[in-house]
Amino acid sequence: MKKETNYKSWSFRLLVYIVLLNILSGYLAYNYFPLVHSAENFYIRMMGLSIIIFLLLVAGIVFTIFSVKNKEEKDYKYKFSIYGYPIYIVFSVIVSFLQ
Repeated sequence: MKKETNYKSWSFRLLVYIVLLNILSGYLAYNYFPLVHSAENFYIRMMGLSIIIFLLLVAGIVFTIFSVKNKEEKDYKYKFSIYGYPIYIVFSVIVSFLQ
């Protein structure tokens, strides 16, 4: 009997959380106005958000690797995880070079 694992579901959830946190990060950056908001508080919030996103990214990649290793069923969660993380990394690198 094959042990049932749930790595693809967690990998998919973490990818969704990463996308939502990036949207939140963009919203905070868009609404930042230096004359009204404290630059130090903004920096601390953005740094904390970036660290959380990075940790979720690493955990999501690990869960994706475990999902592939355990040969889980290939449904939409599996495919989104397999293609989503590399696409996210490529977009992040492109955005980093554009700044």
